[in-house]
Amino acid sequence: MIVLKSDGTVWTWGDNSDGKLGIGQTNTPYQTTPVEVHDAENVSFFNSVKLIMGGEEHNVAVKTDGTVWSWGWNGYAQLGNGTTNNSWVPTQTGLTANPPLTNVIKLGGRPYFTLAVKSDGTIWAWGMNQYGQMGNGTVNSPVSSPQVSVPVMVSNSAPGGPINNPLQVTCGYAFGAALATNGTVWTWGTSRAGELGNGTTGAGYIPAQVPGLTNIASISAGWGHMLALKSDGTVWAWGGNASGEVGDGTSVNRYSPVQVLNVSKIISVSGGDSHSSALAADGTVWKWGLNDLGELGNGATNAIPNPFPTNILTDTFGNGFSNVVLLSARDYHNIALKADGSVWTWGWDNEGQCGNGTITNTWLPTPVVGLGARVPLPLSIASSAQPGFANLTWPSGTGEYFSVEYSTNLANGFTGWQSNLLATPPVNQTTVPVTNRQTFYRLKF
Repeated sequence: MIVLKSDGTVWTWGDNSDGKLGIGQTNTPYQTTPVEVHDAENVSFFNSVKLIMGGEEHNVAVKTDGTVWSWGWNGYAQLGNGTTNNSWVPTQTGLTANPPLTNVIKLGGRPYFTLAVKSDGTIWAWGMNQYGQMGNGTVNSPVSSPQVSVPVMVSNSAPGGPINNPLQVTCGYAFGAALATNGTVWTWGTSRAGELGNGTTGAGYIPAQVPGLTNIASISAGWGHMLALKSDGTVWAWGGNASGEVGDGTSVNRYSPVQVLNVSKIISVSGGDSHSSALAADGTVWKWGLNDLGELGNGATNAIPNPFPTNILTDTFGNGFSNVVLLSARDYHNIALKADGSVWTWGWDNEGQCGNGTITNTWLPTPVVGLGARVPLPLSIASSAQPGFANLTWPSGTGEYFSVEYSTNLANGFTGWQSNLLATPPVNQTTVPVTNRQTFYRLKF
């Protein structure tokens, strides 16, 4: 899992195969609670980030300066740095491309390739191209042959092209998609189960419009299916449907868009691996598709298709689950952000991807450790037995990660002092230099 905090820092947890967590360590197989991503030199922390994207075995981030950075497994060249070498800390994507990849304003992806939109509206792709995912008319097959190690421009996206300056881009396993400003959807790649939405199972290696689909406000690709949200709040889907992930009441692959049943007034959608999510305007979450590992968040599992969307009623504490503002379906698990700033997950947890300190599958939404609701906390300072130092104490209800910052001049703001302090509820303490009425401290979490 990967999250971006409001301070521009990036935090990850779960599987650390080939450096996916970005913490510069190769001897940590997984992490069950959030850790902060390191910088490229592995001496401080990654910062000034404005966009993130979680891939299958890698992660991608865009900094405020428009540069792209990636880390993790690079077997299909999905880091876009001109190599197939794994990286345990962020490495700049597209630095060796012609031209270098800069001025990026949007990201899309998840499996083994990535899409990025530049400020001029062009779309760029890199990584696996076995099925024509680059959208430029080429195919790199078999997958054992070199894939696309530096960004290339997707066809039809140059200035004046029909998908220039798209509202959104997204990636499935074998296909890409873009949402044009006129509300039409364009797809490319291989349509093994109808992913291109054009009524066939054929391939199309440059973007082509999905027939009959208009007034689309947002899109999201699952592993082998697509979701599209119309401006009227209805959801439409197509592609692989063996687990009911299309949500039309069947488990039959759909080669053209069909309407998802039972949902209305939806404001966002997200496709995972054989399961789907929708967020309603009232802050409730609706799920359908695969549920063998708790993906649907309803407190149970089953090995049958679940083609009828139902909403998640309660969390792991028995409380109503609502007030969600952001939602993402991942491989076989989910992540949601509530209005109070707390982060919740459910589903598969074999490598700590639910972030609750365990490796036990979670069948109901549970809060991520260290990413709880943001509430003011009293900070007390008292003398310490150590000369020249003082003790800072504060209460907390959960094992969250805190940082202590200090300032010698409030007009100049605060700078870091200690980071990644794991709280020990109910009262926490750390030692800092005495203030002498000139140094001020604050908590950050």
